[in-house]
Amino acid sequence: MTQCFKELADSPKESWGPEGFRATRRILVPWANRNAMALELRGTGYEFTANNAAEYPGSEFVKCVRVASEPWVPKPNKQGAFNDIATELQTHQTDALLTVEYELVPTSQLDFPGESGDPPELPNVDGTFLTYSMDFGGEFMTVPKQNLQWLNDANAPVPEDVKASIRIPIIEHRLSWSRVSKPPWGAIRALTGKVNGGEFIGLNAEQLLFEGARATKEFITLDELQTPEFDWKLDYIFRQRTVHGLGGDNVQQGGVGWNHNYRTLGGVPAWDKLLPGGDVNKTMYETGDFTLLFAQAKA
Repeated sequence: MTQCFKELADSPKESWGPEGFRATRRILVPWANRNAMALELRGTGYEFTANNAAEYPGSEFVKCVRVASEPWVPKPNKQGAFNDIATELQTHQTDALLTVEYELVPTSQLDFPGESGDPPELPNVDGTFLTYSMDFGGEFMTVPKQNLQWLNDANAPVPEDVKASIRIPIIEHRLSWSRVSKPPWGAIRALTGKVNGGEFIGLNAEQLLFEGARATKEFITLDELQTPEFDWKLDYIFRQRTVHGLGGDNVQQGGVGWNHNYRTLGGVPAWDKLLPGGDVNKTMYETGDFTLLFAQAKA
């Protein structure tokens, strides 16, 4: 730190909880130096990783995430009436009180769920960060009665009014890619509505449906001229459909995905693919290479 400061007697305040360690400090700096101190504390001003944000003393991975300022004792200078709200700002003879919040921040990419627990092979783009979350849902599928029989009496007919169904889990995977200066808009448009053509985040081909992306601008830092710089944050939504069971010798190891439907093949219950127009080179959902979603567009 190059800015001198004083810390109040009731500072710091620390807490430990499910989200990890957090702390708040209250410090005083000259009013004119409040912005310079805030920039030193926040570094790039970035939400994740915050490589050059100020660390909490003694805690390498706890860093400054938020700074708020206010007059310590309201003693404004005598400036008379203001004429321009866009250029004139009240100044104070007193110090500025900065409330500095520290949190535990991610320092690396998170592991992704899969059979091995290893993260996927994604392009490594310097200066960006990837985070992951998942949620669950599901859908019911009705099973044709001609594929069923009773356990205790195989010869007993299955009535027409029997509504046999199974619950198929639908897992939502959210990959959030931050600090992206050149989003791959073309790849996003081309891959929306497609399924993975090969293994991706530990899942077999055709088990992930890319539903689309939410793109938002995020503040990065202020340059030397105090001009704000922004990059993009891309939230990618994938839905996993992995079906196990219901018989059939053609159920691949790891389950079947979005392009498989259940039917009777020669009287034997099985999963199979429906081919549009009978073309063996086409499936209901087209496949694509999802790693292209994580390659920044060329200038």
